[in-house]
Amino acid sequence: MRNVNPTVFLIGRSTVDLMEISEWMSYLKTTFNIDSNSTPGELLVQLAGKRCYMSFQVGLNPNIQRVREDMGDFIDNILKVGHGSVLEHSVYNFALEGVSRVFSAEMNRHRAGMAISEGSLRFIRFDDIPFWMPDSLQDKSWDSEDLLEKKASSRGIFHEVFLKVERCYAELCEIWKEELKPESKFALKKNITSMLRRIIPLGVATGGVWTGNLRSLRHIFTMRCAPEAEEEILLVASLMLQKMIEAEPLFFKDFHKDEQGYWRPKYVKV
Repeated sequence: MRNVNPTVFLIGRSTVDLMEISEWMSYLKTTFNIDSNSTPGELLVQLAGKRCYMSFQVGLNPNIQRVREDMGDFIDNILKVGHGSVLEHSVYNFALEGVSRVFSAEMNRHRAGMAISEGSLRFIRFDDIPFWMPDSLQDKSWDSEDLLEKKASSRGIFHEVFLKVERCYAELCEIWKEELKPESKFALKKNITSMLRRIIPLGVATGGVWTGNLRSLRHIFTMRCAPEAEEEILLVASLMLQKMIEAEPLFFKDFHKDEQGYWRPKYVKV
């Protein structure tokens, strides 16, 4: 048994093919000036947005009398008017570790615009049972004596439960040790591991890869960085948001912390 903390890694993002973009612009008989300081996400969204209105340059569409050249102004207008579909063309890949099945049960509800590959307890066998101790059970300087006592007692029960499950899990592995030998057929080991997982608590720490487009990520952060969110998904979503503010500030600069420390967007529905 070991305590872990939810950890977020930003492991991938969309890229652009400048040669293909150039050929595309030639096909459209227009030009598009690529800012070398722009992120691939910014370029993809700008290209998609400008193609919607054929607004790569004045004169290409008779209805267009002015085009926004500044990337910041362009993206801010996209967020302001809620033209969110163009944000779906840029995706980011997160590796999330030390998160529980409590978290993933909440996070996996955000299927639209997301790709999810979670650690499978049908295949993964444990030597120990990792878990995250909820922040709500951590001592705070303002806690009353009664609350501190309740938290301490609760933490003790958490440890007791996970230790008990870990011992029982090890006993089951011992019972099935012949079938679980390295040289045993994988299908047999998989079936037994699947059976064993049924005693593991929902709070077991796991991990995996969650990929989302910019629009979906904004929706998740709006919903899950708010005070109504469950505490673990609030923690993880806030960590993900901070990664995205650093990676794509133009798309997430409208998120700000309120007085209670929760993240709030200026543009709620995009």
